[in-house]
Amino acid sequence: MWLLSVCLTAPAAAASDGICASAGLRATRVQAEARIDHDDRTYSKVFSTVTLTVPMSWTYADELLLSKDSDAYRKAMRCLARGSMSGLDTRWEEWRSAEPEVTPTADPTGVRTSRDEWLRVRLVAHAWVDQEGSFPVGPWTLDVGKAHWTLRLTPPAALKSAWWEQVTVDPGGPGALSAAADGVAPDGDTAPGTGATAPRAGTDKGRSVLVWPSDTAVGAPAVAVRVEPSWPRSFSAQDDSSPYAAFDAAGGLLWTVALVLTLWYALKVLPRHGVPDPVEQRAVANLRGWSLALLVVSVVVRGPEIYLGAIGAFGGDASEEWDAQAVHAPWAWLTSAVAGAVLLYFARVPRRLALTGGVLGAGAVVPAVLWAVGGLDPGRFVRPGSPGGWTVAAVVVAGVCSFALPLLGGAAAVRRLLVDGGLRPNRRARPRPWPLIGGVLAVVAVIGVCYLVASERDWNRASWLSPHMGAPDYGVWHRSDLRNNLLWFTPNARWWWFAMLWVPTGLAVLAVLRSRVAGTAADSLARRGPQGADRLLLLLLFPVMAAMDLGVYTASGAFVWCWFFLYLVALASVLRLTRGRAVAARPLDRSGEPLGTALSASHRAGLLDRARRHRELHAQLRRLDQGQPDEGTSRRDLETRLRRLHRWRTAAGRPDRLPSGVSVVDAVLALGPCRTWWENGVKAARLTQPIALPLSAGLVWTNQLRGEALTGTLYDRLGLPDVLTQLVLWQVGYAAAGFLFGALWQELPGRRGPVKAIPLALAYAAPIGVFALGNWGLGEEQTALAFGAMAMLLVLTLTGLMMDLETFRGEHPYWRGRLSLLRSVYQMRYMSVQLAWVLAQAAAVVTVLQYLADNGGMPPQFGGGGR
Repeated sequence: MWLLSVCLTAPAAAASDGICASAGLRATRVQAEARIDHDDRTYSKVFSTVTLTVPMSWTYADELLLSKDSDAYRKAMRCLARGSMSGLDTRWEEWRSAEPEVTPTADPTGVRTSRDEWLRVRLVAHAWVDQEGSFPVGPWTLDVGKAHWTLRLTPPAALKSAWWEQVTVDPGGPGALSAAADGVAPDGDTAPGTGATAPRAGTDKGRSVLVWPSDTAVGAPAVAVRVEPSWPRSFSAQDDSSPYAAFDAAGGLLWTVALVLTLWYALKVLPRHGVPDPVEQRAVANLRGWSLALLVVSVVVRGPEIYLGAIGAFGGDASEEWDAQAVHAPWAWLTSAVAGAVLLYFARVPRRLALTGGVLGAGAVVPAVLWAVGGLDPGRFVRPGSPGGWTVAAVVVAGVCSFALPLLGGAAAVRRLLVDGGLRPNRRARPRPWPLIGGVLAVVAVIGVCYLVASERDWNRASWLSPHMGAPDYGVWHRSDLRNNLLWFTPNARWWWFAMLWVPTGLAVLAVLRSRVAGTAADSLARRGPQGADRLLLLLLFPVMAAMDLGVYTASGAFVWCWFFLYLVALASVLRLTRGRAVAARPLDRSGEPLGTALSASHRAGLLDRARRHRELHAQLRRLDQGQPDEGTSRRDLETRLRRLHRWRTAAGRPDRLPSGVSVVDAVLALGPCRTWWENGVKAARLTQPIALPLSAGLVWTNQLRGEALTGTLYDRLGLPDVLTQLVLWQVGYAAAGFLFGALWQELPGRRGPVKAIPLALAYAAPIGVFALGNWGLGEEQTALAFGAMAMLLVLTLTGLMMDLETFRGEHPYWRGRLSLLRSVYQMRYMSVQLAWVLAQAAAVVTVLQYLADNGGMPPQFGGGGR
């Protein structure tokens, strides 16, 4: 939305038949095809395919065989694709999935002449219907209105007298409302030629395809097809128009409001310990302060977005006034500076960092104030001309400072949350600011270079047929586009850092949970998990850190805030439905006390020793059943010794027995490898990282590097940095899911770790299923939803296996390998089932990944992490 260079279109010079030698193109045969694809995608996609058979007698035919980087080739190809040869011509909405194909061919007429050599030229292009207005794609022009679209054939001037053999239009489902009348051109003039222009049914092409064949006529038929798309495709094409753009921005703000209000409620009802703990006090104060800072930053960033969307600043035909829209760009310098100042204020940085932040703030605010007070015109800055070196330097400084300040504030906020909450040890009483500043400057440099490279690549794409050498307009407009990209750097780049604020939010919640469990006196309470408000904070990690980003329908995030509650309710519901089914919740035979609270840390060593003896006795029983009895042992003796292992004494010293049907091995596995639920969560989070790395890479490849998604990544201004960013964020999300898995270990049903993964994976997949069902009803793409859900199940399943192994990590040195230990812990009948379960998941993930359909990608969003 913000990058208005997509609207930067220089007026082309008037067509000149003399320059293009149109007389030599009258024998050219043309076949044109247009297709609108509405199915399984958010935005409709228009495809154009033009096949020309050009005689070698044409003056510039030989130049079509030259290098694609030569001006002579561009000159000849422009005559065929645009109809003129001179002047600058840019098409920002048109994309090419392949370079033009130029191949020699036989005489299409079948009549041999003195020069019977021909060239076959095939031009392929496509465009996304993602905004209102008119835009060209190949020889077609699509007029996009609120309810109806009109596709018109607007042939290049040099080919108006050529032989248009066949024109085909596939309007897609549900078909066309109307087609062009006989002899009426799209502009109201009489169509050239005498052939019929009424469409016929397309044989073998589907009942909705319209064909204009012509065997004798010379000249392009008058083709104008009117389409009424389904309402989801119509809404998607208006996502930048008022009031849809305002609803989209408001939905993102409401997600933050819902999160902050839930955090405030949890903090209000959070129980206090009798003796205040300094670490807990700091963690709670940090969470309260961060929630307020997050709300302020969201309002500062989203507020102007809602206002501009409400007034329709970037929608409809207004998008063509790119120079007038430039007045909105400098406001982003101010809002980003305010957001960065809020983050620095929360971080309570030392004096040197505060001075650095002040310098960056001045670099962002002063140019904006001078721009407003001095009466400088942003529109004049982006128009062709020479705005002056000082003006360009001021824009560069403002863009860099307004981007670096929030990064510095965010990094300092993360460091405070980590150190104050005890999540990372503070090795220095006064941490040095220079590594933080150097890291921020390195990120700014990398993103700035990638931004400029993508901008240059996009300019070359849009102006690929414009003459370069000896064309003064080309250099003038090229520098104008560069200044336009510089002006809009901050509005584009701020969505990149703003989209990552969920990471410090999750860290603030984790710090409170850690401080609470560290201050818990009773070991049994620390073991069985948080209760009340503590439990609510734990469940909040699910939608904040682990959940998939869902909820955008018809290119609008108006209802994304609903998915926050949907994920929260999904996890709470699964835990409630499975409550009491966990092994740790089973009551002891005599006292009825739950197993998880009856055992304390002092029992752990004895319980592990009993579990080992239990497995040894079972091994002897198996050998006895196989006719290989141990000397001096009998089945009765072995069974008696197994029954004695089930006898237990509670923490109060009363004699009791383990729950019926629960073995000593089951009891050990139910408690997990660590002393407390917090330690179990940390252990599981660490175990997920090597397991999840290939799956995170697969998700990044699927969403950003596969098929035409790669095109969006290469042309998105922050697309390349976002590839690495998304890989890291997927790993963080899997770590959060692993932490929840370990923290809820005792509450999850199942005797073995892989079975415990199923409830949490169901809670993760349920909202994805609802979202996929909505996409199916709206006819939108499913992307990698199934792959993401199955990847989470596989990660948690393998993490469960590793957690069970970690429970018996003291026995690792005495086994040939971990698989041998796992076989002993699970025993044969369980081992085969668990391995089959894991292999079935791996096979399903590979199958889904192999058969993922390429949905054609999405239009590049020009501002990584944004809308």
